[in-house]
Amino acid sequence: MNALALLALVVPAASSDDGSPQPWFTVGPLVSVSRRQEETAWGMGVESTLNLAMHNNLLGSFRSGAVGIFGQGQWMEGDHARLCGGVQGTFLIFGLETGVAYETATAARRATTSLHLAPFLGFVYGSVGVRFSVPLENARDLSGRLPYGREVGLTLTLKKPFSPML
Repeated sequence: MNALALLALVVPAASSDDGSPQPWFTVGPLVSVSRRQEETAWGMGVESTLNLAMHNNLLGSFRSGAVGIFGQGQWMEGDHARLCGGVQGTFLIFGLETGVAYETATAARRATTSLHLAPFLGFVYGSVGVRFSVPLENARDLSGRLPYGREVGLTLTLKKPFSPML
């Protein structure tokens, strides 16, 4: 959640000379397409991250990565919202988000809380990732609506990194 442009967080010119962690904030648009059973859904929204980024290539040592938190909000297929948040980490261009997602109810589906897992590749000002969501329960609600099912999706983000918040 990743979504998620983190390579921009570890640009050498922006980090300290001693490789100490630097706090960074990024924000930008998030677009997704996901598949559940027979349904395909498009989503548009925003993602933000707050990370501690580290880069150090002094004396032959090379470390480059970040750890932090992320938050996402998307409008899915024009009929419900998907909210997600959790922790994330990156090393070089490889990243992973883990967290919890919540999708609001519609006339056909009940509100659903899911576990969220999303490996991604971050490229300077954007990322591409695959997200997996597994609902925490499968029971119908009192009106007979089922929760949203398991999800596999493709996510794309663009991110604007902000200066270290010192």
